[in-house]
Amino acid sequence: MKRVTDKAYYTFSVSAAARSGLAVKCPKCGKAGLVTADKSNVSFTCTSCGTSKTMRQTAYCYEVENLCVQCGRFYRVHIFDCKKQPFPVLEVSCPYCGAQMPGRVQKKACCLHIDRIKGGREPFFRLKLWFLTTYRGKPVWALNRAHLIYLIDYLSADLREKPFSPHTTMRTQADQLPTFMKTAKNRAGIVKCLKKMGRT
Repeated sequence: MKRVTDKAYYTFSVSAAARSGLAVKCPKCGKAGLVTADKSNVSFTCTSCGTSKTMRQTAYCYEVENLCVQCGRFYRVHIFDCKKQPFPVLEVSCPYCGAQMPGRVQKKACCLHIDRIKGGREPFFRLKLWFLTTYRGKPVWALNRAHLIYLIDYLSADLREKPFSPHTTMRTQADQLPTFMKTAKNRAGIVKCLKKMGRT
């Protein structure tokens, strides 16, 4: 009997996997590449043709915060017009009563990416995942080889256990898997697909 202990919920989140590298398909040569990310930058490097690119993971937005002299309410207005961003002070309208008054423009840091895979693509450069296939019309993917091994081990096990935790409501990695992957009738077929991807 094959037994497996599940992993903690965020073990294979996009941001966690990106620290060691997300396996992706190079848009230039179609071979395997890696997307890695830290708090400041995100990089892509193809392990075959050497194509690479980097971008900052932090972007900046601008806003004016003020206390309206007419209605007395605090408000925040985002500045989307890039021509206005360099100005230290701008006159903006209160979104509650429409009164116009000057306010100091503030620069705020915000994170660029969303920690989700959409359409089989990673969220930074929108590159296709390397480990990506379909099973009965539904997408099956892994973020990298470590994630692929986890999926094969978990889905092919006869007994799946939650990791020990003093918190009985601890969420696990399996909680992120779609229901069709965990359904008994699909597991063998999905494991076969995952093993086939692992040979690429």
